Amino acid sequence: MEFQWASDVSFDGIRLEMLSDEGDVLLDISVPDEGPITINTFGKEVAANLVEAAIEVARRPR
Repeated sequence: MEFQWASDVSFDGIRLEMLSDEGDVLLDISVPDEGPITINTFGKEVAANLVEAAIEVARRPR
């Protein structure tokens, strides 16, 4: 599993994309400049430990 940071011009913040070994986006963590961190799983089930790891990475200083 890999992750990458991505920006979006229509979003005030940054996104953390968690990728499968095949390069597919498993989930997307939105880290806004203000407000709560949110998780988009694109309607798929995602293992809790993956979500926990993603949140931990998203909370690290950039």
